[in-house]
Amino acid sequence: MLGASTRAFRELRRVAADRLTVAAAVWLVVGLSVSAFVVWGFAEITEEVIEGESRAFDRAVLLWIEANVPAWLDGPMRAVTTLGYYRIVLPLLAVTAALFYFVRWRLSAVLLLVSTAGGIFLTTVLKGVFRRARPEIIDSGYTAGFYSFPSGHATVAVGFYGALTLILAYRSRGLARWAVVSLGIVLVLSIGFSRLYLGVHYPTDVIAGFLAAPLWLVSVGTVYVLWLSARRLRAAEWRREG
Repeated sequence: MLGASTRAFRELRRVAADRLTVAAAVWLVVGLSVSAFVVWGFAEITEEVIEGESRAFDRAVLLWIEANVPAWLDGPMRAVTTLGYYRIVLPLLAVTAALFYFVRWRLSAVLLLVSTAGGIFLTTVLKGVFRRARPEIIDSGYTAGFYSFPSGHATVAVGFYGALTLILAYRSRGLARWAVVSLGIVLVLSIGFSRLYLGVHYPTDVIAGFLAAPLWLVSVGTVYVLWLSARRLRAAEWRREG
């Protein structure tokens, strides 16, 4: 009887390990595919910007926004764009990370810190490298400093709000998970669009910002998912042994 139970446990552990391996492999393939696309997309946009081939597209999009987007969005866009500034993101990061640590989501706290810091570092370095001037096409009365390419708001939006969405969605179930994902996507896209509406970024700045952060986020997300999966497998083994 004891021998049969031992064999059954070993088989269960083998199956669980196989599933974990498959899940890890699938996530790795997806992550590498996304990373490859991000690198290719960012390189293509960068080449277009450097060679000046994006000017017509950038100008046309901004002029279309100025002519067609209703003026009543001015207030909401100014409010949304503040969510991408460091003075807002960093306090939110501190509070969220502390809350995660308090409820024993310690790895989640670390990953959120790493993801956000990586986004801030990445966008600062890239802006200093490319030194693209801000657009002067839309006169919204809103001003922004430093360089334009890539959009720091877009990069940080993905680095912080994207990572937060990933963490909360992974820990949610059913409709709650879809609600978290939907809200996260809408928020990130709204922050990016607000920079276009206010005329302080070219469309290619925002697209490049959205592409610059996912490579970092995918790497962080891979570590997060694999660690949680491994921890759940160990917890299952401990319960079985107990």
